[in-house]
Amino acid sequence: MVRDDYDRLVGLLSTVIRFDPRFAVPYLLGGIILGDSPGHAAAALDLLSRGEKQFPSEWRFPFYSGYVEYFSLGNPEEGGTALLRAARIPGSPEYFPLLASRMLSEGHRPSTALVFLHEMMERETDPRRKASLEERVRRVVVERDLQSMERAIAEYTSRVGAPPGELADLVRLGLLAGIPREPYGGKYLLTPDGRVRSDRAPQERLKVLRYQ
Repeated sequence: MVRDDYDRLVGLLSTVIRFDPRFAVPYLLGGIILGDSPGHAAAALDLLSRGEKQFPSEWRFPFYSGYVEYFSLGNPEEGGTALLRAARIPGSPEYFPLLASRMLSEGHRPSTALVFLHEMMERETDPRRKASLEERVRRVVVERDLQSMERAIAEYTSRVGAPPGELADLVRLGLLAGIPREPYGGKYLLTPDGRVRSDRAPQERLKVLRYQ
């Protein structure tokens, strides 16, 4: 979908809701689809908030609000707060309180994001949505690995007084147990400027999961 598609979807969903505000699907559809577009995250949260008011006993509305806050907007505090609201609703998954507390205390950490995504995947039944989540997991794994190796490179440089010549140097010095397995089937490379990249994964970094 391109920006115009998302814009049209906002209008269509708003029209449906005006006709029948007690129809739950448009609120959820808007939250899930629009939430994947950072430029439409505010519209997604608005629909989810309206759905939450219409259906206060449905935990999916605050749950997806937490997803959008965390992954689209990079707001772990707001995401954790939304999950806490979901956790208080009878029938919500038992892992919500733990996940909410981790999100609140470990914002922007890939490990927290992976817990969130794996729990979502276990409960997702739509094949297309599940495939999208699986791709998100691969991106997060790459970001986690890059951050781990970047920290090791910084420590190596501090100890040795020069950057490593290859990633294997980090293992030899005991800073890494091993070179992580690249989730796209490629490998991680040490660039001449001392950075690390994947030779197959998308090169754009996940800013949401990086400390500012």
